[in-house]
Amino acid sequence: MESILVVEDTDSLREVLCTVLRCEGYDVTGVSCAEEGLKLFQENDFTLVLSDLKLPNKSGLEFLKESKVINNSVPVLVMTAYGNIDVAVQAMKLGAVDFITKPFDPGLLCSLIGQIAKHRRVVDRIFRRHQRKLITQSPCMEALIEQARRVAPLGTPVLILGESGTGKELIARFIHDMSPRAKNEFVAVNCASMPGELLESEFFGHEAGSFTGATQRRFGLFEVADKGTIFLDEIGTMPHELQVKLLRTLQESEVKRVGSNTTKKVDARVISATNCNISEHVRKGLFREDLYYRLGVMVLEIPPLRERSADIPLLANYFLKRFSTELNAEPHVITNEAMKVLQAYSWPGNVRELENAIERAVIFSDGLVTPEYFSTCNNNSSSMSHMQTLPEIAAIATKQAEIETILKTLSCTQGNKSKAAKMLGISYKTLLNKIKDYKINERSEMAL
Repeated sequence: MESILVVEDTDSLREVLCTVLRCEGYDVTGVSCAEEGLKLFQENDFTLVLSDLKLPNKSGLEFLKESKVINNSVPVLVMTAYGNIDVAVQAMKLGAVDFITKPFDPGLLCSLIGQIAKHRRVVDRIFRRHQRKLITQSPCMEALIEQARRVAPLGTPVLILGESGTGKELIARFIHDMSPRAKNEFVAVNCASMPGELLESEFFGHEAGSFTGATQRRFGLFEVADKGTIFLDEIGTMPHELQVKLLRTLQESEVKRVGSNTTKKVDARVISATNCNISEHVRKGLFREDLYYRLGVMVLEIPPLRERSADIPLLANYFLKRFSTELNAEPHVITNEAMKVLQAYSWPGNVRELENAIERAVIFSDGLVTPEYFSTCNNNSSSMSHMQTLPEIAAIATKQAEIETILKTLSCTQGNKSKAAKMLGISYKTLLNKIKDYKINERSEMAL
């Protein structure tokens, strides 16, 4: 559950804010002063903070400054009385993600917080995905990491090419972490995951009233990434009109919010990535040539996992240890035969597919990961023609779970299929079909 810290000294308003946000499904903690807020902020990982600027003793601006020292990645939304816009602007310069003026409509506040929480999910992906490491013993991958290390201290735009699942965002984060911008935001946005008409607002922000539904000023991702890094994934899917505006932003180092007549300078390092043949897109006129050369001052191409099969045992054992810990499972071991199966497979989904396969194996196995968790091929065979796809493995696991559930239910009803169907929440005919398809009568007799 996403958590919010509310810092507001007026008891009645604080209680109302906490109640409204809890009704929206947030875990909310309310405090009356900056000192108490900073203590909780240091001890907990909040999704975002909602703070008044006018607080007793230590001001909201002081709270904002100190919170950014403790954890710069947590967005802080500030509240201010109407007429104190100058103070709100000062808060924005200190790192506040946005501000809202009192009095405000609770629905508007919830909408704004929902947007900021979404930004946080974009900026701060699931913790375990952040913790993936650059694990390799492949010469081609080691050479790529060295290139990334050399370009990291520079402000040079980087274009990362590679198939889906190879770890393009991981390389982008590595470059950010090795750069002087590491203490500032790393903002990741998948250009393919949102409608083209929303991308401009996401990138550059918008002013209140600039279009239907724009009830509040919104800061774009380039402003959020100021002094940090913005990672544009799947850049090849970007609409042509937005390519023009992105090019202008890169050339002028400034953005203009939708509905605004003024521009604002931004200093965000751009790292982009794509799994498409971007050169072919340029040739066909689907992607601007001038933007391509602007983004690809430095081009890094990540080799697919099938071209560095020596990394498979390293990665598999790393994921095995990690998931055993995360899932509170006993330590797992992959047998030699199972490892041969992994090394024989072409992994079209690359490292992400391997990661998912190991996670499923940890869930379904009892400590020893054997070949059946990955294939139905002979243990001594490395033939790819016998290798199951991982969706097939998941289907087998689902089927087995369904068989076991039906067997247990029939046992509870002493073989009464009508009662079993009711307990399972399916029709009598559906149960009979499953018993026939899965040969459950034979399994029951074998069990007896």
